[in-house]
Parts: sequence; C-alpha cells; structure tokens
Amino acid sequence: MNILRFIGLLFLFFGILASSVMAVTVIVTVVHFWPVLLVVILAILLLSAFFKQTGIQITGRA
Repeated sequence: MNILRFIGLLFLFFGILASSVMAVTVIVTVVHFWPVLLVVILAILLLSAFFKQTGIQITGRA
C-alpha cells in the first residue's frame, strides 16, 4: 500500500512541477512578446463581456 501512495504522490509532484513550468513559460513569453500580452488582455475582456451578457457568474462556492 505504501508503494501505491508513493506513486500517487510522485504523479502529484510531477503534475505540480509541470504546471509551474508552464506558468513561468507563459509569463516569460507574454513579457517578451508584448503583442501576446495584448491578445491575452483582449481575450479576458471579451470573455468578461460574454459572461456579463449571458448572466454567467463565477463564484468561489460550489
């Protein structure tokens, strides 16, 4: 049973590590190529306007 727990925690660790690397890569790309930053900001604004128009609310509660 301990080996199964170890393998699960190993997958969890590598998942967190991979997501952290991806987050840093996206941030570096956005800072280096400023047009990408404009596209990201525009996409966030369009998504926000879509949510307001359709009445979709995102809350922290389940």
